[in-house]
Amino acid sequence: MTVAQLQPGDNLAFWARKTDAADAPYLVVESVRGVEYEVKDLPDYFEYFSYTNRTGLVVELQTRPSGWEVSFAYRWHPNTVKVEGIRLLEIVTNDAVPEVSDMSNLQRPTLHFTPPSQWMNDPNGLCFIDETYHLFYQFHPNSTDWGPMHWGHATSQDLFNWVHYPIFLHPQQNLLPLGATGGAFSGTACTDSPAGPLFFYTERLPAYDLHKGYTEIQKRVVPNTDLTEPVSVRTVLAETPDGVDCDFRDPKVWFDRASNQYLMILGAAIHGDPAVLLYRSQDTLTWAYQGPLYVAPPFFKEQGARCVECPDFFELDGQWVLYMGFVGFQDPESRRHNLMYYLTGQFSFDTGFVPSGDLREVDFGTDFYAMQSFEANGSRLAMAWLYNWEFSKPKGSNYSGEMSIPRQLSLNAQGELCMHPIISGLRSETLPYSPSVPMTWFPGERAFQMRLVANGRPLEAVTIIAVDSQGNQFSIAFKDQQLTLLMPEDTGEIQYVSPQLALHDLTVIYDQGIVEVFANEGAVCGTRRTYFMADVARLAVELEQDARHLEITAETLMPSD
Repeated sequence: MTVAQLQPGDNLAFWARKTDAADAPYLVVESVRGVEYEVKDLPDYFEYFSYTNRTGLVVELQTRPSGWEVSFAYRWHPNTVKVEGIRLLEIVTNDAVPEVSDMSNLQRPTLHFTPPSQWMNDPNGLCFIDETYHLFYQFHPNSTDWGPMHWGHATSQDLFNWVHYPIFLHPQQNLLPLGATGGAFSGTACTDSPAGPLFFYTERLPAYDLHKGYTEIQKRVVPNTDLTEPVSVRTVLAETPDGVDCDFRDPKVWFDRASNQYLMILGAAIHGDPAVLLYRSQDTLTWAYQGPLYVAPPFFKEQGARCVECPDFFELDGQWVLYMGFVGFQDPESRRHNLMYYLTGQFSFDTGFVPSGDLREVDFGTDFYAMQSFEANGSRLAMAWLYNWEFSKPKGSNYSGEMSIPRQLSLNAQGELCMHPIISGLRSETLPYSPSVPMTWFPGERAFQMRLVANGRPLEAVTIIAVDSQGNQFSIAFKDQQLTLLMPEDTGEIQYVSPQLALHDLTVIYDQGIVEVFANEGAVCGTRRTYFMADVARLAVELEQDARHLEITAETLMPSD
């Protein structure tokens, strides 16, 4: 069966495994002069293959109709990748029978980044280079479930329209025949390096337990000029300090101009207490441990936290912000888990980090994890992974994982980290409205934004209810100085509630089951992802105060062409 033609210079990449023995090759690349490349045999686990058409001729890609399975395949050309990206190849065999569920036809979100297919989690290496946004992310090409980690890659000019690039990082060895997990875990980009853009990441070596006993090392990547592949990958840090066990991960690296050196932070635990470690280097190859930048209070260890992961550290509005997650932590009152926290304070290499207050929650909804920030045109932007392991996506979808709406970060006068959704580049239209009680709008299948602003005094009790075409609903309620997010699948065992606040404004963005809430200009945020509803047929606002004291708007949101 002919699948595609490959032009001169085209690159082919695919993962395949056999399901039974075959007499003929599984895949053949053929030109007018004969066979140029073929796969005569396959292992019974997914193996990565690549081919570059250097023949100067147009070649045909032919495949067997059965006896094997292809999990992910694409072609791309270096001359057109910036505009066209990769082209997915659908190689269907009789052995590839998808699982079907009632939710298999859930639409992809309109505004939120999703992978081409398969599994995605943490954002990595976010950066802005030559007027282009680069998003790297944790990716598993062989399944819609978590597995051996790779780095996916996509670019954008506006953070909404994305071009998918070739896979950027692979595990240092195929872990599937070992029956192990691990691979190219999370990391960041260092774009202020005098040596040009560099990437740093954690490689988890083959592991047979997800919670203990593994080895994590730090690697440096020098990319090629178009950021499609590494020029070199080197291990730069493998020894853990005293008191640090197996968790040693997620490097954030930047060039500190005040001390004229590179600094790195890592997530870890010291004698069981979650901590952020500080390192320094003159050349990014040799790193010296400087001690802990931060050690969490005993409370977190007592509530199950094993270590810090995905730390971020950056200067913002004259303060330094330390952002981190605590693996395994569960809030004892609300039973929420995978919460992210931040501190603000002052930092210098000589004094270290001196916090100016207590830890604060980043997001009370929990489906906002592994946030990573970066500089672009003088602003600090951020994105996060929308998932919290509490509710899995039903089988039947060809992908799993979304990123949050891009957000701009700032500190308000109270020193609170504020996140503002970046929607200025989107097209919008006013939603159809019924001036009834409660006030009602009719979004249909479109992504939308609703905004409530108080005029002169804080909002009193308010409830927003969104109902889909099947009668499922989610609600956002403000009562007794707290916001609550309630989704169709919630049983009440976990309480998704905000800290207490005086509510002056409320913005809600909805996109195919994703709800992002921003209160008081983003000082309090809540993010949830439901797989039990996608469209919203009716959106109603119930108030316990005179609506004349409020400004309420509702509009669709669509990416610009």
